[in-house]
Amino acid sequence: MRKIILSLAAASAALTAAAPAAAQGGPWSYSQPWVRGGEQRLLADLGRIDQRIAWAEQRRAVSPREAFGLRREANRIRQRIGWASRNGVNAREFERIREDIRRLHDRLRFERADRDWRRW
Repeated sequence: MRKIILSLAAASAALTAAAPAAAQGGPWSYSQPWVRGGEQRLLADLGRIDQRIAWAEQRRAVSPREAFGLRREANRIRQRIGWASRNGVNAREFERIREDIRRLHDRLRFERADRDWRRW
């Protein structure tokens, strides 16, 4: 009987210690649903991508057609940021938009390095 009581006491102590750690949650927990300054960070990243697109077009690393497509994608992402920021950007929206920005950056790198020489 004493062994059972001691094992139950040890198990309850372990659960009590683990409860505060579980309450902190992950990036999509209900305890911290919003990303502070998320809109500004996303717009800053997108602004840097816009500068790189303009730089690549000026130096003829990408064609005007490719640059137009990249800018159109950047504007679509900018719209999504605007829609998401009406009620505050939550962590899930932040990560999805951030992934779209990463894809746009990768697409720009690909367009600069494709060397297909089809500029129009």
